[in-house]
Amino acid sequence: MIYGTYSIAKEYTENGNIEQWIQLFLRNDGKNLALADGLLLEKRHYIGLRKISIELLSNIESGAPKYLKDDNSIKHFFAIVDKMKEYIEHWDAPPLIVNYVEGRFEVNDGRHRLEMYRQLKMEYVYVVLWVTEDEDYNKLMKLV
Repeated sequence: MIYGTYSIAKEYTENGNIEQWIQLFLRNDGKNLALADGLLLEKRHYIGLRKISIELLSNIESGAPKYLKDDNSIKHFFAIVDKMKEYIEHWDAPPLIVNYVEGRFEVNDGRHRLEMYRQLKMEYVYVVLWVTEDEDYNKLMKLV
């Protein structure tokens, strides 16, 4: 089954199972086992699917992530973004998976999609939010 769609994430959110969707998506078509495993290490607060202003993610660098050092990796990153832009009209893209910690947002899964949305001048994006600390959860709930 394909889990990496907005529609499936929405269905899991509506049924109160967003944590299950995250695990299914990351372990299958999301191919992000490290994040899936890491999320299980301690108790988290999961906030289901939300539409947020892309401006809330402005602290995240634009372009290729800094950890991509060589030209081939950077070119590959943008080639993926360009391919995504070709299909966006017909693609039920999965939401970004975003952590809120100490007053700032971090995209844990979806950097290519975030770059695509920025290039397309999108004002809002769909995200699934999570936090670890109660204090961060309380702050986040005032923002979204």
